[in-house]
Amino acid sequence: MKKILLLISFCCSLAGWQFNQLLAGELFVSDPAKFTGSVDSAKPGDTVIIKNGSWKDIKLSVNKGGASGKPLIIRAETPGGAVFSGASSLELNAPFVTVDGLFFWKGALKKGSVIQFNSENDIVRNTAVVDYNPESFETKYHWVYFNGDNNLAEHCFFNGKKHMGPLIANAQKSSRHNAVKSSYFKDIPYVKANGRSVFTIFGYGHDRETGDDGAFFTIEGNLFENAHGEGNEIICLKSGHNLVLRNTILSTIGGIDIRSGDFNTIEENVILGRGVEKSYGIRIDGRHQTVNDNLISGCDFGIKIECGEFIEEALTPEYAAKVPHPGADVELGRIALYPQTKHLLLSGNFLAGNTNYDLEVGSNYKKHWPQAQNVLLPEECAITDNVFAREKGGTSVTGTTPDTSAPLDRFKFKPNIYTGNLLLGGKNDLPTAVSGFKCLEYSKDFPGAPVAAKLKPLAPADVCPSWVLAKGF
Repeated sequence: MKKILLLISFCCSLAGWQFNQLLAGELFVSDPAKFTGSVDSAKPGDTVIIKNGSWKDIKLSVNKGGASGKPLIIRAETPGGAVFSGASSLELNAPFVTVDGLFFWKGALKKGSVIQFNSENDIVRNTAVVDYNPESFETKYHWVYFNGDNNLAEHCFFNGKKHMGPLIANAQKSSRHNAVKSSYFKDIPYVKANGRSVFTIFGYGHDRETGDDGAFFTIEGNLFENAHGEGNEIICLKSGHNLVLRNTILSTIGGIDIRSGDFNTIEENVILGRGVEKSYGIRIDGRHQTVNDNLISGCDFGIKIECGEFIEEALTPEYAAKVPHPGADVELGRIALYPQTKHLLLSGNFLAGNTNYDLEVGSNYKKHWPQAQNVLLPEECAITDNVFAREKGGTSVTGTTPDTSAPLDRFKFKPNIYTGNLLLGGKNDLPTAVSGFKCLEYSKDFPGAPVAAKLKPLAPADVCPSWVLAKGF
């Protein structure tokens, strides 16, 4: 009898524990029509659990959030078990929301975004978007769009985007301090159509000649594999104060571009072209950029420091200035296609086994002249302690000789500074003799190149949700 009473007491305690857990805020949703009501009734710190199964044409609009330290959590019953298709999407309209383990698979939208942040301090993690493509290639929408501040997507998986529009982008004027970290971008087919980058980070600086503000976006610890998109810009920065840190890019057409904006940092990235045609490392425009300790190998070319466009006046009658989009806050009524590169710090990078130049200083000089005026050479850049290795020899470092005939004889450029750079097997073909390059014969055992030893490529298991790998993607 005593044992029976003890068993009853234990069962009651267990039932009470389960009841208390329910009171603590786990809300189970099995009916799509009840999702909004469950979210609206939730309190900060509660968890809304979405039942495993197929959810078609469901727009998950989250209009009530949590609080600092007590986010509202929305998760699948098991990671990847709640599968969204058709025109399903996720829209976060309230702060302090964490979404976990959703799977958007083989759906399609007509407009908008698959995942859209419209608030602050929200997180989407452990989530996948796979083959979410419309019938028409020309249909443009984002898979992730940031329209708010301090939001994060992490440990997510993106695969198979085949339509127009950047996969990830942000609002131009109302988006600051957002981030995408430790995510996997795989098998994005190449179609030659401008505007299909994996990342396009807009913001203050996109349509301005001057200004010190920026998007303050962080792209960190992500893996890109066969993520071709438009086949040009994989990561395209069109704003200032962004961080591109410790990413790995494998076998992908294109590279990292600082297209406009200032004070951007590209650091400790591994870019391995593996012989894929038109793969490249980094292209640089703008002021006060920092490009340090990157590893670039097996690409068509390594690093290009580009020329800027002179827009203060027309140098010839044929000049066709680019007019900004309506409503843009610009000072001259026109914008530079490429801003002049000034005060760049390019240091500690290791480049090896690239097909063409490892470093080109002043690329795109007079491109589309005279309709465009790309005639401003890079100046006051510090190029220090980089290692360029070429087993088969050839030109490693090259530059542009400026045209000094009228009307270009008016331009005088301050020199760049070169110190401590090492050329292994290659030659320096800069147009003016500069010190700061030490030439040695190529050897696999060479001094320097600490970056090559320090940086290791990321693998899918480092970033991809485990449930995605278990499904065999």
